[in-house]
Amino acid sequence: MRGTRRLIYAGLGAMVVFTGGYVVVYLARWEWQRALMAGELLLISLIVLLAVAGAHRLARLERRLTVLIENAQDRPARPGVQGSRLAAVPSPAERPYAAGDEAAETPAFRWLAPEQESYKVFIPVLLGAGIVVSGLAALVERIATALGGSSRRAPQERGAAFGQVRAPASLALPPGGVLAGAPDLSPPPGPDRRRRLKVAAGMLAVLALAVPAVVEMADHTQDRPDSPVDAAASTLVIEARTHGPTGAASVDPLATRLWEYCRGSTRPYLDKGGLAPIGDRQYALVVRPALGEHALRRLRGCLEDAVIDHGSFRVVSVQPEPADD
Repeated sequence: MRGTRRLIYAGLGAMVVFTGGYVVVYLARWEWQRALMAGELLLISLIVLLAVAGAHRLARLERRLTVLIENAQDRPARPGVQGSRLAAVPSPAERPYAAGDEAAETPAFRWLAPEQESYKVFIPVLLGAGIVVSGLAALVERIATALGGSSRRAPQERGAAFGQVRAPASLALPPGGVLAGAPDLSPPPGPDRRRRLKVAAGMLAVLALAVPAVVEMADHTQDRPDSPVDAAASTLVIEARTHGPTGAASVDPLATRLWEYCRGSTRPYLDKGGLAPIGDRQYALVVRPALGEHALRRLRGCLEDAVIDHGSFRVVSVQPEPADD
């Protein structure tokens, strides 16, 4: 069972890693349809992973509760108690003073019940008794101190002194004090500094890897203006591939539809250009003005990401190839 669970977690973890990686790759390539599909698979894998982990956790809790209930039922009942501890708790109907208005008016302690013919002398009597007992204790202490004064002249070997009275040797403190041999009761030490340093180093390493990754991802996905390209036009050679029936007599209508669909993917829009077949299911796409780095990235992503009537396209070459800014 444990091996099967580990295998399931490993498969779901691999799916999360790969789908997340493909989301990043497709976003960097400006292939939005594939990025959406990879994102949906990533979301599904995360939901399944959380569902499996939650089901495992609930199963563990259920097993623990079953064991506790079985132990409570198998435990012998105390005299006068029937059933388990849960059954031993009286219901509200079985509790005293639970009938009608009497339950709401009757207090928990009888001596606090308001009675007209009784006098509230319980607390004064208790306080007076406390004062009397305290006086008696003070008197006994004075007498013991007066009678034990002769022990001041006792030799030192008879015992240690407690105030003005010397205790016998049998009551002397053991070597090392009263807590000699007792376990260490000092508070536990604080968190280890090395552990804190390791955690801080790990966080710094994660930040050192995450910051360049975010910056690089932003550089590949942001829509930025391009510097002027030293060319009058750009020529892209694309290759068409079909899968199954396309619904068209040839691939030419699919390529024309693709061009009309992707000409608005760049900024500014490509209002000048044309598509010409050059044989072997390849087409030359000439656009004006010439494409810079970011414009070419968006147009290439649109051309290779779009699927029109079971037909897909791949950019074979670009002339001139824009240099990185």
